[in-house]
Amino acid sequence: MKKAILILSVFLTIGFTLKAQSPQGFNYQAVARNNSGVAVTNQSIGLKINLRQGTATGTIEYSETHTVTSSNIGLLNLVVGEGTVVSGTFNAIDWSAGPYFIEISMDVAGGTNYVLMGTQQLMSVPYALYAANGGTTGAQGITGATGFTGATGDQGAIGVTGAVGSTGITGATGVIGATGDIGTSGATGSTGSTGATGIAGPTGDRYATTSSTSLNISVPTTPLTFTVETGLAYSIGQEVIIAFSSTQQMVGTITNFNSGTGVMDVTVTTSTGSGTGLQPWSINLNGAPGPAGPVGATGNNGSNGSTGATGNNGTDGLTGATGTNGIDGSTGATGTNGINGATGATGNNGTNGATGTTGNTGATGATGATGADATFAVQFNILNNGSGYQFDNASDYVSGANTNPTITLHRGFTYKFNINVGIHTFRIATGPSGVQFNVGVSSNDITSGVITFKVPQNAPSTLYYYCTVHPSMGNTINIQ
Repeated sequence: MKKAILILSVFLTIGFTLKAQSPQGFNYQAVARNNSGVAVTNQSIGLKINLRQGTATGTIEYSETHTVTSSNIGLLNLVVGEGTVVSGTFNAIDWSAGPYFIEISMDVAGGTNYVLMGTQQLMSVPYALYAANGGTTGAQGITGATGFTGATGDQGAIGVTGAVGSTGITGATGVIGATGDIGTSGATGSTGSTGATGIAGPTGDRYATTSSTSLNISVPTTPLTFTVETGLAYSIGQEVIIAFSSTQQMVGTITNFNSGTGVMDVTVTTSTGSGTGLQPWSINLNGAPGPAGPVGATGNNGSNGSTGATGNNGTDGLTGATGTNGIDGSTGATGTNGINGATGATGNNGTNGATGTTGNTGATGATGATGADATFAVQFNILNNGSGYQFDNASDYVSGANTNPTITLHRGFTYKFNINVGIHTFRIATGPSGVQFNVGVSSNDITSGVITFKVPQNAPSTLYYYCTVHPSMGNTINIQ
């Protein structure tokens, strides 16, 4: 009869990090999927990690366990070397005595009933750890993102036990194929000698990192600036996921990135959850993997496993809405024509007189006065009169009384707010008692000084101003 077993596919991205103080470790990242290829999301998952020396079945130099909660896309993040130790000492591993293999076992229910998921050679020595044990540090490549493993097929029917064959030479490990049905166990043949390991190719570009910058969960169009690791390969226009937890994260587009300093500027496009002053953050490309690094020399081929099922194509992202056209500037008025003088009567032709001497050139007229500065469409002078904010502008921009009035601003124009209101902090916001609206706004939330507001073309039709100490002080800003 068939026996149902749980199969998970794991997408590995491993980055090595030497920490300044004990314990040491390196990053491990995975995506958990069930046997239908669906991500296992927002679920506690148990992991057991063994580091084997020499071969995939060699001596276990170090073993530890972790309990990790997957994100809403099935993403797992942990540091190998910081789990619950089962055996060995991570700091005592001699990385120069490799190769080393990482063996992953998993319990999708979050317990300790682990199922072996597979073993993979660490093709790049963790350079910082190797140097910490006395080795010579070599140049480190940037880790390329690994593609998803295909979903595992169903188990086949139990086959007839075959005769014991002679032991062949073991080739390098092939790509793990889909698991077939469990056949009747044949007699164990003697172990063949291990084939030579192929030369590891240079590591590809790296797009998984973290940031310790304190950030808020922000609404769309909010610009963010934070610092990540240096030496990464992000490009302007790429979309990244900025995740604090599975329920507190943002998606945004990179507008600027300095690989030498790690400073990244992102404009938020979507956000999930809420929170302020959160850190640290996990930063990853949203969806598409980065370009692969150059291919290393090919090792000896092992037996090919069956090809896993092809994963479904991701859904295309929605096309962003087209921005509205800016308002055309008004045409200046044409000056009026001077009045024509009356035509005089025609006199008789007189005798041509002698040509007179040329008169002196008249003095140059005075320069006309310079026109008014048009930098600001309107300047509001705002005081606190005891009942609310007192505005001093004309009715074109202030509706009703000048205390807490409704004001009207126009897209594309710049306005100046001259603030002198005592303790009543003045804020331009997205809603009554809402968060700051900072697109085009300078020096928001002040009690004395100047706020300038260049109204963007895509500003909402309604904004608000209010006192952060007494929210009842304030009113509506109409945007036209």
